[in-house]
Amino acid sequence: MKLRDIGDFSLIIPCAIAFSGCLTIASVFAPNQLVLANTIRQVAASQVSGENAQLQTVKVWPGHGVSISFYNTREIIKKIWLDDPSRFVFDVDGCLEGLGKCSNNSTGAGLIHIRRIETVKIPGLPQAAYGAHMTVITESGSTRKSYHFRIVAGSGTPEYSQIEIIGDTPSKPEEVKPKVSYPALSDSRHIAKGMQVVLKNQWVTTDSKLWKRLNQLVELRSQGEELVVAASTTGVSMQLVEKLMLLGGKRFLEIPPQRNNTPITPNTGKTNFLLNQ
Repeated sequence: MKLRDIGDFSLIIPCAIAFSGCLTIASVFAPNQLVLANTIRQVAASQVSGENAQLQTVKVWPGHGVSISFYNTREIIKKIWLDDPSRFVFDVDGCLEGLGKCSNNSTGAGLIHIRRIETVKIPGLPQAAYGAHMTVITESGSTRKSYHFRIVAGSGTPEYSQIEIIGDTPSKPEEVKPKVSYPALSDSRHIAKGMQVVLKNQWVTTDSKLWKRLNQLVELRSQGEELVVAASTTGVSMQLVEKLMLLGGKRFLEIPPQRNNTPITPNTGKTNFLLNQ
């Protein structure tokens, strides 16, 4: 290429960037940019082991091995079976049971590295059409667990480099609420019924402060709060509580005796009701 041609060619590059018709020229000189996926893919242990586990698929790409790590759960890998080794091989960062060069006291690993190889014909071994099944036996203290994976050939750009087995987040224990006693529920129901009576008779309105306090009283008593404590907390007199319970149909009151406590009948009128708020 002549020097003049090179000089003319340099003028094409700005054109290539400015006009869509020349983008193919600019792309030749643009750096190759690839969007890389996360290196590590995390999988909860319960998804691979136990009664709720599902067979996890692990992709392995040509020239791009994938590791399965148990470092997070602190489990020791004791043994591995790969049912179809004609396309994949594995290695570990330790020594597994059953190998002659390993002593019983030194067996164990924390990570498995799987690589893809050219298909090898192994006499008498049928090739797994739906992926090679890998079984991993781990040990943690006195507990042994089995993990199951399906190893398949990946295509295209590698999506990850490591499968990290992580512990399951312990679920918070449900709060056991104490059972509310029958007298508490009975009191709250009768007070609520008595409230409906006085509301029907228009002795009280729903927008009044008294109505709000009575609702708070019913809620506290229905949750098991002592009647006297609930009444004191909400600012409702025990005499009014007794009236409401009688109006609500309760005939046998189990209320601590109050000073100057006078007998109350369900026929209490509006004047007496308001005077005893």
